[in-house]
Amino acid sequence: MLQLSNPRREAVVEDWPNGRRRVNAFFSVETVKGKDRVCRTTTGKPKKTTYHVKMRLVDGDDGRIYALGLTELNQMVLWPGTLKTTEYFHEDDEEYGVYRALLEAAE
Repeated sequence: MLQLSNPRREAVVEDWPNGRRRVNAFFSVETVKGKDRVCRTTTGKPKKTTYHVKMRLVDGDDGRIYALGLTELNQMVLWPGTLKTTEYFHEDDEEYGVYRALLEAAE
């Protein structure tokens, strides 16, 4: 199981790969009408996730950044920093309780 820590609303990742060069990646959680989504900006237009009930940026024990969220269907969702794929956790999954507690403890 991936260990997550340090929930927050903003983060900067230096040395983010962008084609042939390395840039700074700026992550933030934006709230619109009571829903959260994560935005990642490198050199151009921001890439954004879909809206969820609550989202926070977290650090994985693999050294990568992730977006952790709670869906309207009461599922936990984990987006990698690339924001390209997601992993869903349901209430009967082992990770669900741990990730939900981490998200609820965040401001």
